[in-house]
Amino acid sequence: MVADIAAQVTNRTGIKVFPRDVLRVVGALGATDNFWRVASLVRLPFNAVAEILNSLTEAGVVVVEDGSLRVSPAGQAWVEAARTEAPFVARCRTCGGRGLDLGLFQELLAWLREIGRSRPAPIKEFDQGYVTPESTVARVALLAARGDLADKELLVLGDDDLVSLAAAFTRRPQRVVVLEVDPRLTRFIEEAARAYDLVVEVLEQDIRARWPEHLLHRFDTFLTDPPETLEGLDLFLGRGLASLKGPRCAGYFGLTFTECSLEKWQLLQRRLTGKFGVVITDIIANFNEYVNWDYLLDSVRKDLGFVQVPPAGNWYRSAMYRVEVVESVTGHTDSASNAELYVDREALAYTGRT
Repeated sequence: MVADIAAQVTNRTGIKVFPRDVLRVVGALGATDNFWRVASLVRLPFNAVAEILNSLTEAGVVVVEDGSLRVSPAGQAWVEAARTEAPFVARCRTCGGRGLDLGLFQELLAWLREIGRSRPAPIKEFDQGYVTPESTVARVALLAARGDLADKELLVLGDDDLVSLAAAFTRRPQRVVVLEVDPRLTRFIEEAARAYDLVVEVLEQDIRARWPEHLLHRFDTFLTDPPETLEGLDLFLGRGLASLKGPRCAGYFGLTFTECSLEKWQLLQRRLTGKFGVVITDIIANFNEYVNWDYLLDSVRKDLGFVQVPPAGNWYRSAMYRVEVVESVTGHTDSASNAELYVDREALAYTGRT
């Protein structure tokens, strides 16, 4: 049955699914009855998880009651025979699994929590969803730990997470430039920078437009939280890399399993080391935790009742990548007006089948 379900889901979604993936999803039901928590635990694309659970309900292994998921009495013997088990979560309670001590950044954390209350709400148009204040501060701490903050020139590509303000608040960077297409956020960041005398330059820039000369080879560090289509990743990371000065400069970005299959991770890693010429120095799992955004349920498929149940707490997380220029780097500077940034079959917003 497991192999049949894997094949069925692959055919329905166009996402490669294997028997072990099906067993992971079944195992996660031993830890939670909430779809979104399952999606957070199993490291599979959202649409694959939804379709696996749909197939398991069709097979009678899983039942849905008031939007909650559980293994059926009829499916219990099958689950025991398949020897599935609930995921073992062993994340450090002090650092959240990031390996960073935020003790030196408590003033920054308190300030960020305060100003974050008046930040513009995420909107679907720009695929927005911001991280917790702890995640933003952890990014700044990671930059500091890797030598990419003090006396450096920073470029932030898209900033609903307010990392530009957080970095500038430490008074460590030489310069912070943020590019943002949402005029609500550009105004908010500009006003906060003025109010707290922070050295932050805000530019309203469409990432698809040809990359301007004044941004090429000017920065020591870039940060971005890119959309996760291959075109979106290629464009955001290519722009950031084109903006770096040269060897030993670094870039930081988040990447999920929820909207990126292992196959997409592999393709991206090949592009980073091959096409772009950088080395991956760090991948820190579950580094970024996102606050649930208001338009979530409106943006996902509505044909499955268990998907339309609100998440039980924050569930969307991404790994933090750090890449470093070895000798030279190739970026992306050409216009990309037709690039698909936000939706592919692995995206949350993809509501169809193949």
